[in-house]
Amino acid sequence: PHPRRLARLCVHRTEPRAHTDGGLLYPFLFAMRTCVAARVVSAPVARGRRSRAKTTQQLRSRTTTFASDAPLTVKTSVQSRTTRTEGRPVYSPDSYQDICFHAYQSVADGLGDGLRLMEVEFPAVPGEDASYKAASDMYIDLNIQYALTVFSKIHKETGKTCELLVPDGPEYRRAKKIFANSLELSEGCVLNTLDGQKTEAVGSFLGKVFGGKGLRTRTDDVEGEGFGNADIFCVVNLSCVDLPVVERFVNEQLGGRPLVFLNNELDTLRADLGLFSFPEKDVHYRFLSQIKPVYYLRTRAYSRTINVSPFVINYSGAVFREYPAPWQVMVKQNTGELVCVAEDDDRFTLGEAKEEMLIALGLADEDGSTMQFLRSGYKTNTWWEEESEQEQFDSWRT
Repeated sequence: PHPRRLARLCVHRTEPRAHTDGGLLYPFLFAMRTCVAARVVSAPVARGRRSRAKTTQQLRSRTTTFASDAPLTVKTSVQSRTTRTEGRPVYSPDSYQDICFHAYQSVADGLGDGLRLMEVEFPAVPGEDASYKAASDMYIDLNIQYALTVFSKIHKETGKTCELLVPDGPEYRRAKKIFANSLELSEGCVLNTLDGQKTEAVGSFLGKVFGGKGLRTRTDDVEGEGFGNADIFCVVNLSCVDLPVVERFVNEQLGGRPLVFLNNELDTLRADLGLFSFPEKDVHYRFLSQIKPVYYLRTRAYSRTINVSPFVINYSGAVFREYPAPWQVMVKQNTGELVCVAEDDDRFTLGEAKEEMLIALGLADEDGSTMQFLRSGYKTNTWWEEESEQEQFDSWRT
């Protein structure tokens, strides 16, 4: 079995009853009543994988009641750290306000534990394609609003101040204009740029047209440059070419203070590393591998063909992590709730998460079968998900 795969003991009904509420995809409808999932001691793993043998005390178990027996309703409001350490059997935030509050709780716990580099990632834009490429302006603006919401709460509860960093001067001026009122109302939060330069440098346009300030006078030239004395920094809306700038900021300006990466789609940025005109892959191995995800919700949608009606099964789920809880794989119900089907102390790759969803739905191919190979192919992980001796840190995996 796959080293991450959980042993599942399925307790069947003696008299199965018909499913009536349309809660789960149909493979759940027949016999499952409850599924007790317990992580097992890893068997020897294939070359290139870490062996994660667990002691009896380290094993964690989970019981999930499915919709065919009882409604899956779990309150997603305030939870203590002790409660959240166990992870969520069901996750169903009612709004983005809930998501921001849960992100705040995880960041606050990370700050309390002395974490220095943290990642917060969730779908920024409502809808199926919640990414930068789908709605770039909305994506950029919403991320700034989410950052103000999270770190205003941090300031209110802890008194810590935050600087929100955008990549460059033009984005800074745009954000300052759009969010002028929000910045005034958000106590403890100020806006800045990654390099501390809020104005354009033309050496930047021929010395601003030979020292004449260009074609117009810039009123923001009088703004102070550099960085303030904030307790925390949060960076948003990065592109791949900005990663070396962030690394330089961490090495030269951060001074041991925490830095939070909020909705930067770091996995997408990792995919660009090593391409022509982009930074080298070593940026991941020496820098991005230090960043610990404290709140991570990455949704994925898939389809599966079968040889009986309806022939195509659409299913979706998410890789989820809410620090200090373990990593979890969630399957989405028709009701919109995410149900935990697997968990591990180490991060699931997307291929492993998909396999866990298939197992939970009863759609997985037999291990080692030809059909499994034809469906998944020879290579199931991306280059940054594979174990490498070049990787200097494993914080991003744990």
